[in-house]
Amino acid sequence: MDFGSHNLIKKIENIRSKVPKVEHQITFNIFRFVIIGVVIAAAMGIAAVIGGFRAVMASAPDISISDVMPSKTKSFMYYSDGTEAVELIGAQSNRIIVDIEDIDIDLQHAFVAIEDSRFYEHNGIDPKGILRAFVVGITSGDFSEGGSTLTQQLIKMTIFNGGEESSTVDRFKRKFQEWQLALELEQQLSKDDIMEAYLNTVNFGNGAYGVEAAAERYFDKSAKDLTISECAVLAAIAKSPTYYNPVDGPEQSAERMVLVLDAMLDQGWITEAQYAEALADDVYARVLDVNEAFEAKSVIYTWFEEAALDQVYEDLIEELGYTYSEATNLIYSGGIQIFLTENRALQDIVDRYYADDSNFYGNDYYLNWALTFLDSHGDEVNIDQYSLQAYYGGSDQCDLLYDTIEEARAAVDQFMIENHISETDVVLENFNPVIQVQSSYVLIDQYSGQVLAISGGRGEKTSNRTFNRAVDALRQPGSVFKILAVYLPALDECGLSLASTKVDAPYKTDDGYEPKNWNEYSYNGVSTMRRAITYSMNIVTVKFMVDDVTPARAVRYLKNLGFTTISEENDGYAPLALGGIYYGVSNLELTAAFAAIANGGTYIEPTFYTKILDRDGNVLLEKVPETRRVMKETTAWLLTNAMKDVVTTGTGTPARISNWSIAQAGKTGTTENSHDLWFVGYTPYCTAGIWFGYDNSISMQRKTSSETEHKYLWAKIMNAILEGKEAADFEMPDGIQRATVCKNTGLLPNKYCKTVTEYFDIGTIPTEYCDEKPKYEAQICSHCGLLATDLTPDAYIYTEHYLEEEDIPTEKCKDVDPAKKKAKEEEEKKKNESESNPNSNSNSNSNSNSNGN
Repeated sequence: MDFGSHNLIKKIENIRSKVPKVEHQITFNIFRFVIIGVVIAAAMGIAAVIGGFRAVMASAPDISISDVMPSKTKSFMYYSDGTEAVELIGAQSNRIIVDIEDIDIDLQHAFVAIEDSRFYEHNGIDPKGILRAFVVGITSGDFSEGGSTLTQQLIKMTIFNGGEESSTVDRFKRKFQEWQLALELEQQLSKDDIMEAYLNTVNFGNGAYGVEAAAERYFDKSAKDLTISECAVLAAIAKSPTYYNPVDGPEQSAERMVLVLDAMLDQGWITEAQYAEALADDVYARVLDVNEAFEAKSVIYTWFEEAALDQVYEDLIEELGYTYSEATNLIYSGGIQIFLTENRALQDIVDRYYADDSNFYGNDYYLNWALTFLDSHGDEVNIDQYSLQAYYGGSDQCDLLYDTIEEARAAVDQFMIENHISETDVVLENFNPVIQVQSSYVLIDQYSGQVLAISGGRGEKTSNRTFNRAVDALRQPGSVFKILAVYLPALDECGLSLASTKVDAPYKTDDGYEPKNWNEYSYNGVSTMRRAITYSMNIVTVKFMVDDVTPARAVRYLKNLGFTTISEENDGYAPLALGGIYYGVSNLELTAAFAAIANGGTYIEPTFYTKILDRDGNVLLEKVPETRRVMKETTAWLLTNAMKDVVTTGTGTPARISNWSIAQAGKTGTTENSHDLWFVGYTPYCTAGIWFGYDNSISMQRKTSSETEHKYLWAKIMNAILEGKEAADFEMPDGIQRATVCKNTGLLPNKYCKTVTEYFDIGTIPTEYCDEKPKYEAQICSHCGLLATDLTPDAYIYTEHYLEEEDIPTEKCKDVDPAKKKAKEEEEKKKNESESNPNSNSNSNSNSNSNGN
């Protein structure tokens, strides 16, 4: 080996001897860097965790006392006397808020015992409970174990919507925020405040929220009157309202009730004696009895309540800007109080008479039927009563009216047989025949516009939101419209009076409309407006419309009277005078229009409620009805005075009330072929409208030709309403004056005129004289006023002039002038002698001639 190789080897060995030291140093440096990195990463992780935790806490919502109070409570309607009418209950709103003083102390202790034993000690969170839940979660993997305090549960129910998170991360996030908010809430509220909010919030199953509603639902009592066993039953429900409620799960409920009692005993809330007594109490028997009564009692809103709800909806949307959904939430879950205008006593009267079938034209049943079935291909097919009607030849052959419900059922069954629809094909069937003849009734206080009572139809009301004939049905008004469309504007704006006249005779308008009187071939000649109103004369009414009022003016007046279905485009024609309109009108609007006449010419929007209070008792909405003058006060009084005659001598006499010391006015209405029968009338106390008819608009003559039962029923109800009322009349306003005018022209009479004395608005008293001249004359006895004879004393006879031949008396005077009588007797004697001796004159003449010759 040469020297160079040896040196190289030595260098290599020297290098090798140094390698372990270098490796050790590198390894140490790497380790140091790793440690530093781990520390930095840990610090960053901790910082991130702390930052994340802070972010979670920072994102927690703000909390106040109002936030943890229940947001949904049931609402109430009250009668005008302040008594409760009905509850309005929406989803999760069957709740009645009560103060802690009105919650039995044992019930409070029951919840503490089973849900949060250290409630009165902790500051919102319970570390021991949290640790226990954490250990259970680590060991079992199930972090659903409790540990939440009552304060946390309250926050979970009210702030976090029950804690329905979909992921574990979200659940932990909510739990951290619960802790923070619980600590904050405990600083703001006392333990009693938290307990009160909690017990008013808890879901107790079967639609009961809060302890007061739960006590009523399961025990038919208040939360302040519960026994210890009942308190334990309610406390047992909180863990799972579906599983542990005593109606749906009595066995599970009983087991957990014992746990509650055990906890109450262990924690010293009850004594051994109370514990034993509670265990021995057959509390579930009471639950069963109460539940049976509850299920038998379903809430069906009355006709009035549903009409009021419709008006509340409308006002919340239009006045306060609510959406329909928002209004629904407020009405059924907002804890509001709605005060109705309904008078319970008067409503009871109406209901009593409408429940008595003898007040109507017997009973028919209108087939209301719908069927869903599977055809031969397995497809669903929907049919109803109109399918049956068409199958049997249409409305002319099948009017869908049956004498009994059994007959209606048999007709449906036969139809199904003939169309090969078997019971096994049926998916869904609704068979609900409706009693006929139907009717509606509306009673209004004309001075306030408040609706006092209504009936939306005959028969038992078995469901909610059904067709309300008092407010929803649009029917032809017939002759009752004459007052509103013709005579009101005629008196108010056209310068006419009740003494104005038209000739009742066959008539055709320029556009070919040819009205007929209701007694079709009877005409009355010259007739005053008062007479036309009293006897409901069609032709005269149309003449006043066409010649004086005009359809355009009539439409304007009708709209101002509150009719929402009238338009000039659809209704501005001559038939409007007799109630011939496109859509029809509701009983409510018709009665309200007559109430404006009864109120001296001031229209007041009909109202079903007076005010709405929010859950705190503050006025949310006060119903201030729209009010306006729609006619002169004198016009209203003149119409009233004329309509008095309708019920005393005219077409409305069957509606005359028995107490004649109370003034009454009204108008009848009958549509063509008697499809609709009306009477709307009023007294100084109230205004009422009644309608009779078939839901399918067939003639009332199917059952009767008298067409008076509705008037009799109106009088029966009004007699009951007015029982005990003092005598009253309609007060005559200033501006009314009596005057005597020509009966034929309504002008000041000349010496030839027959006259009539009538009431006038002083502005319409005529100033012109009648210029009609007599066409006929006759000899009249001034002593008796009858037609003079040849025996009437000359001193009594005078010549009278007449405008019409029919005005000449036909009965003859019986006064006798003795001289005229004697002369007539002698003349009669000579005549008789001459007739008995016909040759006496010839013989005498012969002798005379012969003598003369």
